[in-house]
Amino acid sequence: MTRSGRTLDRAARLALPALVAATTLAGQSTQHTSVARQLYDQTSLRAVINFAAGEVTLRPAPAGMLYQMSADYDADRYQPLTRYESESQSVALGLEPTGSGGLRVSSREHLAQSADIQLSRMVPLTLDITLGAAEGTLDLGGLRLRQVRLETAGSRTAVRFSQVNPGHCDTLAVKSGAAEVTLESLGNSRCDAIRIDGGAGGVTLDLGGAWAGDGKIAVAVAVGQVRLRIPRDLGVELSLEQFLSSFEAKGFVREGKVWRTPGFAQAGHRVALHLSTTVGGVNVAWVP
Repeated sequence: MTRSGRTLDRAARLALPALVAATTLAGQSTQHTSVARQLYDQTSLRAVINFAAGEVTLRPAPAGMLYQMSADYDADRYQPLTRYESESQSVALGLEPTGSGGLRVSSREHLAQSADIQLSRMVPLTLDITLGAAEGTLDLGGLRLRQVRLETAGSRTAVRFSQVNPGHCDTLAVKSGAAEVTLESLGNSRCDAIRIDGGAGGVTLDLGGAWAGDGKIAVAVAVGQVRLRIPRDLGVELSLEQFLSSFEAKGFVREGKVWRTPGFAQAGHRVALHLSTTVGGVNVAWVP
């Protein structure tokens, strides 16, 4: 390479705002990758998370960072997804199949993959998450969410809103297959409409958190249990569509075609909850 070529190559590397590194772990086909981009003049971010298999965590990024990801993956079957587009202010992160390896599960070692993904608290965020045979722990607390879509095929996923969303969220949509899904402190999400569609799996909804106004939640589960954790000071109006499922109405008062918590009309915050269950049941736990 000529001297001018080396100079151009060095300048190009220095100009990259994202830092990417990949290493191979000795004696294994597992590789490690990391990517990060600083927060500069971005006014929003659309983050597409696609994680095929393993364990993934999602949480707020440190101050000054737009996003960052650290991942260990099976290089024979998967490849890292790290793509940023400045014009659309969007990023795609995660692990996806290489195409030739597919989702073969011949040994537990092949699925010993993990990723830690972090996103900025400072910009309005549209979040699109797709999880395959993965276990997800997603702490969205404090992120400036304006729209969230989550689709999970299997295993377990826990979504926590540990802090109040400082922005305004239009919709939270969750679709699960044969999976266990838990949503905690939904009031902190500050989403106007929440929709959960479940296949063959259980859904746990924690209605705690700081509701900004009245909430609206729709849940449809084909086969499985719906578990509700309801604060005693929250007004809840429950409407049910049931087939071969059970519901323990203790703590509710029947008013026409709906069930309401005592003092519903006087409650500081109220949630309209529509449940549709086919085979399974609805369990309610009252919390302080």
